[in-house]
Amino acid sequence: MNRSLTLGLLLTVSFFAVLAYMVTPSFDGENFLAYADLKFNQYAKASSYFIPDVKIGLEEYKDREFTFTVELKNSEDAEKTTLLYEKAGARVSVDNAKVTISGSMALLYSALEDADAAFNNDAAYFTEKYGISARETLYLWYTSLNVLAKQLEKEHRFEESLYVKNQVITRAIEPAYNFYGIEASPMDILGAGLLVFYVVYTLWWGFAIYYVFEGLGIKLTKAKEKKEV
Repeated sequence: MNRSLTLGLLLTVSFFAVLAYMVTPSFDGENFLAYADLKFNQYAKASSYFIPDVKIGLEEYKDREFTFTVELKNSEDAEKTTLLYEKAGARVSVDNAKVTISGSMALLYSALEDADAAFNNDAAYFTEKYGISARETLYLWYTSLNVLAKQLEKEHRFEESLYVKNQVITRAIEPAYNFYGIEASPMDILGAGLLVFYVVYTLWWGFAIYYVFEGLGIKLTKAKEKKEV
């Protein structure tokens, strides 16, 4: 057995040995992939907290009025959406699954407060305020605010529409929903180590294949270009 094939097989065997260990629950009771996924989600959450900035941006629009109608999936969602907006100080009327909402942009402070509570995994806040879960609350905000953004766009109120869509929804509601239940953690030496490991582990497999092929005499060569007559 030549040197290249020996090295390639050693790299291959050790690669799968490490992989076998990675799928065991040896990382805080989880396998490595689940553990690493959680850690990266924690790092991502820590870098996705923009709610204070979004609140500052609302100062410019808070006194501007709007009226829009959102049609929910059913009357139960309509009642819950009504509760959200009434708590925020809006004027609301309900017709089966349709909810008509009137008020000022200042009521979006309530949506941002809810997003902040969800971002901090405060389940009790939602139970006390609405009697429903954090995720359901944010989903109802997401659904209704998308309709508001479209209505403002139809009225050629593009600044307000973009603020609702790109700031309140994208930078506050969505991160709070997506990262709910995850503890935020700033990037640390463990995170840097995980990134380095992923790079090294990928190269590990690449070199294993390369040396095995070389040891077996298999070479990848570029096809010769055809010359035109």
